[in-house]
Amino acid sequence: MKIEWVEEYLKEAESLIYENKVNEGLDLLNGLLHDEPGYGYLHNHLGWAYMYYTQDEGRAELHLKMAIKFDGEFQAPYLHLGNLYIRCGRFLEAIELLERGIQKPNAYRVAYLENIGHAYELKGEYKKAIKAYKEAALASILTYEIANLTEGIKRCKKKRWAVTFGFL
Repeated sequence: MKIEWVEEYLKEAESLIYENKVNEGLDLLNGLLHDEPGYGYLHNHLGWAYMYYTQDEGRAELHLKMAIKFDGEFQAPYLHLGNLYIRCGRFLEAIELLERGIQKPNAYRVAYLENIGHAYELKGEYKKAIKAYKEAALASILTYEIANLTEGIKRCKKKRWAVTFGFL
């Protein structure tokens, strides 16, 4: 359940971060922790900000895990944390988390499946990556997404061929 007064501050912090006032945005978000330490949306915003705007992977992981702990049905932290795990080379953890997140209400299947495809591709499991990319393409109606996913399929086929014939 959303807390409206906190949501207004989350929007303000997000605007500050987008305006490249990252420290001010983070100060605002961290200040809210004193009032609502168990609010999943707040922890998601903190994890998002630390991950994408400070590269502080430790804090990002902590807050995204807290977001899931406090609101396990909120889908966004699953996607962000899955992305973080992919960045860190923690592919199995990413796949497991993304597969859990895709089951949550309002989960954007295309993004989850694409990231599952990325994790499998980076693990060198090209058949599974191709399957995930195909599922993502079928779930999309956006031309640019389908084109991007099709490129992922082609890339995996080339990699699979190169590995099979010893070129990699």
